[in-house]
Amino acid sequence: MPAHTPEAHARNLAAFIDGHFADRGLAPEPVIAESWYRSINQHHLDPSLRHVDNILSAAEIRQHQAQHEAYLTIAGQGVNGLARRVVDAGFAVLLSDADGITLDARLPADHHRYSRAGLIVGARWDESIAGTNGIGTALASAQALTIHRQEHFLAANARLSCSVSPIFDAHNQLLGCLNATCLHSEGPKQAQHLTLHLVTLYARLIENTHFRQRYRDRLTLALKPRDDITDLANEQLLALDEGGRVIGANRAAFLACPDGLLGQRIEQLLPASIDQLLALTQGGARGTQLRATAGEQIIEVGLRVPAGYRLPATQEQPAAPAPSHPGLEQLAGGDAQLQHAVRRLRKVIDKDICILISGETGTGKEAFARAVHQASRRHAGPFVALNCAAIPESLIESELFGYRSGSFTGASRKGMKGKLELANGGTLFLDEIGDMPAHLQTRLLRVLAERELQPLGAETPVALDIQVVSATHQDLSAMIADKRFREDLYYRLCGMRLSLPALRERTDRAELIGHLLARLADGVPLRLDDQARALLEASPWPGNVRQLLNTLRYAVALAEDGVIDVDCLPEELFARPAPTAMANQPLRLEDQVEDAEARHLLTLLRRQHWNISAAAEAAGISRSTLYRKMKRHRIMPPNQLD
Repeated sequence: MPAHTPEAHARNLAAFIDGHFADRGLAPEPVIAESWYRSINQHHLDPSLRHVDNILSAAEIRQHQAQHEAYLTIAGQGVNGLARRVVDAGFAVLLSDADGITLDARLPADHHRYSRAGLIVGARWDESIAGTNGIGTALASAQALTIHRQEHFLAANARLSCSVSPIFDAHNQLLGCLNATCLHSEGPKQAQHLTLHLVTLYARLIENTHFRQRYRDRLTLALKPRDDITDLANEQLLALDEGGRVIGANRAAFLACPDGLLGQRIEQLLPASIDQLLALTQGGARGTQLRATAGEQIIEVGLRVPAGYRLPATQEQPAAPAPSHPGLEQLAGGDAQLQHAVRRLRKVIDKDICILISGETGTGKEAFARAVHQASRRHAGPFVALNCAAIPESLIESELFGYRSGSFTGASRKGMKGKLELANGGTLFLDEIGDMPAHLQTRLLRVLAERELQPLGAETPVALDIQVVSATHQDLSAMIADKRFREDLYYRLCGMRLSLPALRERTDRAELIGHLLARLADGVPLRLDDQARALLEASPWPGNVRQLLNTLRYAVALAEDGVIDVDCLPEELFARPAPTAMANQPLRLEDQVEDAEARHLLTLLRRQHWNISAAAEAAGISRSTLYRKMKRHRIMPPNQLD
């Protein structure tokens, strides 16, 4: 519902309720009023409907339960625990998935009444089918709530009172929800307060069980304020990687750190490193107390160390292996220009500054983007890449921004997360940003400015904590002048510009060739002979580092006896364009001689099917001499045989 201020939005909602639900005599809280609005204006439902066909077939139910087997197993104890406390009081207990489909149910003895009300396994309760209801609205709003009697959108559900809590996984994504529903509750909504508290408690226990199961082989922390006498289910749980970065958490932890949690180092949350926590807790054998990094609160800390966990290496132990992806300094090599750029780049990482990488095709723009991610505090989060030139224009919007279920005809029923949302907590790499369509440039600019995303069909925005790295081989300044690229988006993306030199301009070509060759040889001793090395170092490399890497892969595959010679190099490396400036002038005598030799060599090479060794032997010269003559005459071997 469009509104420029909260007050205007509230007035619009009140007018909507008066126009559609005045006969109910209710003043619903905002989450319910918003759901009523969606039910009519987005889902086009009729509140007077007395029956809705929302039950899956038996085969569909079996298929759905099989897809969620692990979730059902983990949640089973929570469902049983809640049922033991409320079923005898006349409540049905339901467990749903993130689509609002019930996967498990516990019903009172007179279960037929509850079954006729749709409180059974296989019922679909998402808002697009049933309108405002406990399960559907709890999932849509991502909050625990009670929908009491006539607060339900459909008149058919006015006899229900539903207390529901959503269930989240260790990355703060919805798994489903837990629901306790009674029939014909004549008391006020406030009478359901304790029921909602109990449902929420068991939902948190299910979340914590899911967390511990997922990270049973990882270091985990349990945090609780010392003076806060609360249920154990409200503990903040964190899972850490070997470097002490958060890789997972329970809902309580995400709520306590709404500005972004995944990828943060533990030192940003507590005044202690992993090594110090291991020492303070005696390897997890006892708890400890620490003062929170933000504020003066004392936190009780419990550390769980999995069986077989290797304690941090001492100075006598060998250092941990380097990451498989080369780091920034490794990519910069010995080139002074790149080394200077990398030193500047390191100063802006984790400073909420967008980075634009420019350079010719093949200069390693994505490699540098991955190295930026690896060097950042978000390195435990995802690295998500989108090539704006490789995806049809009609698909870029959904690929980048995503959508929610039912947003448009043909959309996936479960919706789709876009690259921006998938990169949350990590790094988004937008390759070939110059090819982004103009209408999406505006939307991307708004997302980057507001640091939140609203996928198509979503009711609430998604907060974003991402590092944005863009890359282009185009002249964006010229594109701005031609009105093909937004100037304001350029300045948003270009917080810092990293210009990668072409390989022919790098001063460390010899060092780079040796480094790449050592990586590709994988421990096998290989060396370049002098002619091959000279040819590699002198090549103009129009395809830059990518071409060099492919050339060396080819050479390593063909190498014999540990030596790479010119025979091991691809033929296109010797190709040169023919001169054209003097094409219409008569040849001098020496030029005619040269031309005759060139024709003779060409005939000889063709007769030997471009076998260099055979042609050299037939000509009575060495292979290196033949290569020199081919180079002088600009004889180009065919790259492909038709």
